[in-house]
Amino acid sequence: MNENKTVEDDLKCFRSADPLPKTISSETLLGQGRQMFITHDGQMYQLRITKLGKLILTK
Repeated sequence: MNENKTVEDDLKCFRSADPLPKTISSETLLGQGRQMFITHDGQMYQLRITKLGKLILTK
């Protein structure tokens, strides 16, 4: 499966009317990077991958 197909599949989760929780891969969110910033309710959050490969979300 190529990367574009993965992104398309992940984006379908966002458009789905299904009430189940959505799933998206960290690779789709972060791409080649190790961190990103997310705004929520006027606040800035950082999502990053640690040295041990864990995800941490901090305000």
